[in-house]
Amino acid sequence: MKLSVIGCYALAWRSFSKWWIPLCVISGFVIVFESIPRLLVYAEANELKTITRSFVTAVLVSDQAGLEKISLEVVAQTALLMRKLTTYGLCLFPVLALLTVVLLMYANCAVKNRREERRPLRAVVYIAFVHVVLAVVKLLAFFLFFVPGAYLYIKLLFVSLIMLEDKKGAREAVRISWQMTTGNFWQLFLLVLMNTGIQLLALPTIIGAIPVTGFANTARAAAFRMIREAGKAG
Repeated sequence: MKLSVIGCYALAWRSFSKWWIPLCVISGFVIVFESIPRLLVYAEANELKTITRSFVTAVLVSDQAGLEKISLEVVAQTALLMRKLTTYGLCLFPVLALLTVVLLMYANCAVKNRREERRPLRAVVYIAFVHVVLAVVKLLAFFLFFVPGAYLYIKLLFVSLIMLEDKKGAREAVRISWQMTTGNFWQLFLLVLMNTGIQLLALPTIIGAIPVTGFANTARAAAFRMIREAGKAG
């Protein structure tokens, strides 16, 4: 049975409307921790903008002497900004992964409309660790080879949900996720693309980004539930 993206969003909306309070609270923490690196490098980012404007002005007036000097400043400021962003990102990424796993756990409960037995903290931390490892693998694959990276992202989309619900190990969860996504790759790709687009549109406003983050993860859990139930029925 092919996944219906419209049906998936309909289920996600019904689920989110009942569980929006815990989903928005957890999403709020996710947004805060995602924003911290940007806030910490705010001064460096503004300085880079100023130097870039000077660079553009030097190009327009053909100021060769000034252009060489400003070019060096642009390179140095960009390196400083990227170094700080990388440092802060690496420190906060594990926390973000843990919060994302908790958000997925609640999104899955929302789709089923019932609370499940709480997983021990060590189990959630382990799933978050697997989430981090797979995220790094997918990012590397995405940046080095776009098409294989996108394919890998979709095929591993349900690993965390499988580990949460079925209490499977990482290797088994990867195998099951790979099987579950077979036959619905393009529907899931469209779902991820639409979720990303909605999140990018809501990104400038925290008020919009918080519920959208919760809803996007609920849509992911809804897709997992629909494919799972279709497999059982088949």
